Amino acid sequence: MKFEKKLKIQLTCGFLWICLGILACVAAFSGKVSSGYPLTYCAGTGGGLIAISFIHIIKSIRLLKNESLRKKEEIRIYDERNIFIQKQIYSLHSLFSLVLLYVATLWAALWKPELLIPFLLLMLADVALLFLAAIYCNIRNSCE
Repeated sequence: MKFEKKLKIQLTCGFLWICLGILACVAAFSGKVSSGYPLTYCAGTGGGLIAISFIHIIKSIRLLKNESLRKKEEIRIYDERNIFIQKQIYSLHSLFSLVLLYVATLWAALWKPELLIPFLLLMLADVALLFLAAIYCNIRNSCE
């Protein structure tokens, strides 16, 4: 897959993430979500998705319009040392986040049983995000 096509896919995903963030914010502030933990979770993740998406969109547009920057970024991304470092960091993040979520789930089960369901849902969401991140990295780092 060519690097330019990957940038266009990243641009499209950025717009989809903005829509998802807006949907989460609207759900949080429209009264559809009860106050407390679900409200702050929806508002926080929605705002975070919108902010990160704008950064990715701006970066993608800049790279699509400037050929010299695009070539430098492509060389940086496909450098073998950077790919090795990324793989090591992703595996450490995955292990660390799953251990933390497991500890939080045990804590919730023992001390605050009413938090068990939200923590289990967060664990499922984290696993889904890790899965999506793995797919994104495979698309981004695939060479032809």
